[in-house]
Amino acid sequence: MSTRKISKPLRRVTLTVDPDDYSAIDELAKQSDVSASWLIRRSMKEFLDRHTEDERIEIPKLKQEKS
Repeated sequence: MSTRKISKPLRRVTLTVDPDDYSAIDELAKQSDVSASWLIRRSMKEFLDRHTEDERIEIPKLKQEKS
């Protein structure tokens, strides 16, 4: 993973997530002594690092997702 330093202001976003997913993230963050926000930013960065060369990614929809 990239070790770049954050040298610019962070951008605030609002997400709507499944309450169970957020609870799992929050618990993992607490166990790891980091904030849920930090864990989500780290997860996003890892995802982008894995797919940076991809022109497009195929992500199948979960059954509960609506179009």
